[in-house]
Amino acid sequence: MRNKRGIATALAVALGLGAASAVRTAPDEAAQKSFDSADVDGDGKVSWEEYRNRMLHVFHQMDHNGDGRLTPDETPPAKDKSGQPVKGGTVTIEAFSASIEKLFKAADADGDGVLDPDEWVGAPRKSGK
Repeated sequence: MRNKRGIATALAVALGLGAASAVRTAPDEAAQKSFDSADVDGDGKVSWEEYRNRMLHVFHQMDHNGDGRLTPDETPPAKDKSGQPVKGGTVTIEAFSASIEKLFKAADADGDGVLDPDEWVGAPRKSGK
């Protein structure tokens, strides 16, 4: 359970730092900038490779000591759905990678293997299918 909370915390932090906006409405300026930064080839879509690279970049930025793990001292405080503080656990890069793959697939509403701007904005709120 502790590791799952840590993964959730890491994902929330990574998403908040630039992978998507938590707003479900049309993309705002910050979400668009985030989308554009992940859309490396400029085709108006974010592929799994572009998404993974963006998320791993954020992971590595957070991993201050470069050991391939995010520890509670490397992640900002997080809160659960009720607003209560959650103590994070250690998250390995392998667990993080598996979690972002599930998140990408859940956000890809039309199943075409890429995220368009609307799917990007909804990514953090989508549930697995």
